[in-house]
Amino acid sequence: METPNQNNHLSFQPLNSSNFKDFEYLFKEKGACEGCWCMQCRLPADEFEANKGDGNRLAMKALVELGKIPGIIAYNDDEPVGWCSLGNREDFPRLPKSHEVKIIDEQTWIISCLFIRKGWRRRGIKRALLKHLIAYCQTKGAKVIESHQCNSNFSKYPDNFAWTGIEKAYEAVGFIKVDDPSDKRPIMRYHL
Repeated sequence: METPNQNNHLSFQPLNSSNFKDFEYLFKEKGACEGCWCMQCRLPADEFEANKGDGNRLAMKALVELGKIPGIIAYNDDEPVGWCSLGNREDFPRLPKSHEVKIIDEQTWIISCLFIRKGWRRRGIKRALLKHLIAYCQTKGAKVIESHQCNSNFSKYPDNFAWTGIEKAYEAVGFIKVDDPSDKRPIMRYHL
């Protein structure tokens, strides 16, 4: 489990047009995982596949230019080190169509991605980012935050398949498991 690092100087900023370059820096040229750019749950499957790479980056940029806040960037000093994609359920039209996830109800905010840059993992950033997200969602009037992260047997998977985060990180900040429709992605919730 990751432990807090006393050398971290963390801050958090919603993704917007002024820091979009930091999002690009964080995800590099591959968009974090095979051209995803955190658009997998936001677009229909055929559109997501057709857009892989720069098309998905431009789709995320278009959301930001419309004034939407699709997630939060974590910084250590001025360096982007982490990201969390979140929003209301309607921001993720593909999510209820997944064979691994089912809808419990409509009144939730969703965490669809929790990404920590290589070299910064296991330093307490994930936990700090989740704590910040809880506070952020509370200021936006959310009542429940939901995640569909990897189960705790994650060591069997490569890092890029854990794009939703790992169950233990969510448990550490108070999320509780509410359902387990597949053996890969339990549904966890935090009640505000």
